[in-house]
Amino acid sequence: MKSSLRWMKEYVDVDTTKDPQIFADIMTVAGVPVEQVECWGTDIKNIYTGRILKIIKHPDADHLVICQMDMGDKELTIVTGAPNVREGQVVPVAIHGAILPGGVKIKKSKLRGQVSEGMLCSAHELGFDDSLLLPEERNGIWILPDNTPVGVDAVDFLGLKDTVYEYELTPNRADCFSMVGLSREFAVLGNTTAKYPSIEVDECEQSISGNVIVTNEAPELCNRFASRLLLNVKIGKSPLWMQQRLRKSGVRPINNVVDATNYVMLELGIPMHAYDYDKVSGHHLIPRRARNGEVLKTLDGVERILTSEMLVIADPDKACGVAGVMGGFETEVTGKTTAVILEAASFKGSTIRKTGRALGLRSEASARFERGIDAEGCIASLDRCAQLLQKMGACDVARGIIDIYPEPQPVTRISFTVQQINAYLGTDIPGDQMVSILKTLEFGIEQGDNDSITAIVPSWRGDCTEMADISEEVARIYGYENIQSTRPWSNISEGEEGYHHEVTEKVSEILSACGLNETVTFSFMNHESLKKLLFPAEDPLYTAVPILNPITEEFPLMRTTLLPSLMDMLVRNQAVKNNAVAAYEIASVYIPKQLPITELPYEKKQVAGVLYGLRDTGIWPGKIAKYDFYDVKGIVETVLEELGISADLESTEFAPFHPGKAAKFVKDGKILAQFGELHPAVIDNYDIAGPVYAFEMYLDVMIPYIDFIGNYKKVAKFPAISRDLAFLAPVGTANSDIQEILIKDGGEYLESVHLFDMYQGKQVPKNYKSMAYSLTFRSAETTLTDENIQMYIDSMLEDLKNNLDCTLR
Repeated sequence: MKSSLRWMKEYVDVDTTKDPQIFADIMTVAGVPVEQVECWGTDIKNIYTGRILKIIKHPDADHLVICQMDMGDKELTIVTGAPNVREGQVVPVAIHGAILPGGVKIKKSKLRGQVSEGMLCSAHELGFDDSLLLPEERNGIWILPDNTPVGVDAVDFLGLKDTVYEYELTPNRADCFSMVGLSREFAVLGNTTAKYPSIEVDECEQSISGNVIVTNEAPELCNRFASRLLLNVKIGKSPLWMQQRLRKSGVRPINNVVDATNYVMLELGIPMHAYDYDKVSGHHLIPRRARNGEVLKTLDGVERILTSEMLVIADPDKACGVAGVMGGFETEVTGKTTAVILEAASFKGSTIRKTGRALGLRSEASARFERGIDAEGCIASLDRCAQLLQKMGACDVARGIIDIYPEPQPVTRISFTVQQINAYLGTDIPGDQMVSILKTLEFGIEQGDNDSITAIVPSWRGDCTEMADISEEVARIYGYENIQSTRPWSNISEGEEGYHHEVTEKVSEILSACGLNETVTFSFMNHESLKKLLFPAEDPLYTAVPILNPITEEFPLMRTTLLPSLMDMLVRNQAVKNNAVAAYEIASVYIPKQLPITELPYEKKQVAGVLYGLRDTGIWPGKIAKYDFYDVKGIVETVLEELGISADLESTEFAPFHPGKAAKFVKDGKILAQFGELHPAVIDNYDIAGPVYAFEMYLDVMIPYIDFIGNYKKVAKFPAISRDLAFLAPVGTANSDIQEILIKDGGEYLESVHLFDMYQGKQVPKNYKSMAYSLTFRSAETTLTDENIQMYIDSMLEDLKNNLDCTLR
């Protein structure tokens, strides 16, 4: 929302001599944030209005003409190449010594041998953006109205010198999306009184009754629809003062009727629309839901495909406009229009927002409807628009108004006491001052018993619904800077890092130290991603929380695994030729308790990562090395080791991983982590280069086993003794089963067991494999000998033979 200070002076006595930034700061602190202050015309000098008396062709240039100018008290000769100059026109003239926006200086000079005593100015050269100009104003000199006085300062006449505030209004302050709404704030913050336009309409004898029909078929989306009929309409340009105010507000002038509706929207905050009376079938307007697949060509010339979730204003034959967003091309007001139906209505904000998003359309009108408008102001807006057009001599106004408003907006009444407000704010503001503040904001006040006060909320303040809102109004006008800072009256405990957060930070630190980069992705996914990762259709991961209003159709679900997000990240990296990717993410996945959702889902913390490409780029003296299975295995082992977790390593059949090239760490039958090489089919599904290695760790499962402080052990005084044993084991024998027996039978001196080799080949019988283990024995009291450990080794061999059919090789 933009507002011109020159325009604001029409409603409030504003001191324009003060630094405009001071008042911008006051407004911002009071809850009406000013994002930018634009100072217009401060650097423009010596621009005057002049009339073209005579135009002579330049003797030495085909594209130049010589204009004899009447400047009021003198005449000037100016050479120009503008194609649109005509004798009798009034135009802005920059004389010798003039300064244009940007510091451009104009001097008397010669153009192809002819003296030019200045320059004729275009609107663009005076600081206006082309997007805010009429088509005929974008090329050539700015042609001013014929009744423009000659020889006057163009900066003053055109209102070029001005201050324009651009506001970044919060959604709850819909009342400030208008000049009148902002004037209320200006008045109360400037300790003055706002005055509003007096609205009166002279109606003719012809009545709107019988000439316009309105039928509301969607009252749940349109709670008020009001119309006026304008007759004998003369389409033309709006007055220059109106055009200038629109431009400074960021709105392009079009014609007098459209400009009047936009002007009233900016002034009173109620969007309006004008329909060509003769193009509306049966002169019958119908607010209704659009039909699925219905096509409407909007004012921008684009055909829009509508759905039943959208609201349109239609006639019996067709849709005439997308309600609250944009009008239809077929009922547009043009130069041939002779009668107009004016519409002012109140639509459901959420519907307008969804419609605008679905159609990719956003307008000044939709921005206001989304936040909610004051339905009580519809009639005043119709009358104001009709009044402005009457003053231009552009129409007659038919007698009467059609107003469908079955359920008027309820009046909000909020009761409170002075003590409640002061206790809430921590202040000692007198009751009289509170009442005065609320009255200046146009709240009604009723004094009750026992110091009770009831505030009657104005219809335009839909954001005020309870006592806390009244407190905020009092506080912001009283001045937050005037409220003394105090400590809360309560026991305050020092904030501490939670254990779960500590674990997360520790894991992040470990993975970063391993050379991985942390990434953050959206918490969304789709079923197609799970299919690409080869998860079977019956996998529980497909049971996901649906999103009612997804940011895009590609992500309609809350994710149940982190892998799809990381795979999308990998695809993007490979697309930009990144030949080395090592990344991880620590985030929540969302598991619904049941569908449809009736309560919040489980949020489970996971860690996932992917490795692809070069681990070492081969810069001398290093060698080129690619990530492999042992890299991802080592990373997962490092995390578990640093967290003090010991777990069993087993093979896994996790769907995305290559069979035989994947494993998992298990503790007490619970899977702590899974890792491996991605299945070739997954690589093909994502159309990426491989191999790719990935891991998934389940923090919620791991946390009970984490031990940041390990058990203390004395440094051994006596040397260890080791034995390497190779066994012939059936192919299906698991490493964990062998290690379990070795540890069980190893006795009190067994310190560690490590598998260091596994082999299948010619020297090994068919259906068997060789598995070699290194066993370390140590005593805390003496140096061990072979005799001390042989009994344990014999027990191991016997147990392995009897239980697993494993023999010493």
